[in-house]
Amino acid sequence: MGLGAGHLLDMINRMKQNRSQRPSIRSKFKENNREGIYSSDKKSQQPKFKIVQKKELNKIKQRIQERAKSEQRKELIIYGILLICGIIAIIVIIIKLNK
Repeated sequence: MGLGAGHLLDMINRMKQNRSQRPSIRSKFKENNREGIYSSDKKSQQPKFKIVQKKELNKIKQRIQERAKSEQRKELIIYGILLICGIIAIIVIIIKLNK
């Protein structure tokens, strides 16, 4: 007898049913239906990217890199302060416990 196996069989059957309803099983790859699988009645519009000259692109990249460096510095300062506060707290606790 399979004591307690009913719930396992039910779970396996539900997983099979859910697997058969996945969009990856549908005919999006066999035919050219990929774009319509999750979209509404309107056709999905492709994004339009701006065309930028190389000089401007380099300036934009440089600004992004500078911003990333400043954020990294801020994070390092915050982590350093937290680490120092944690060390001080541990030292204070150890001193208090030894008295």
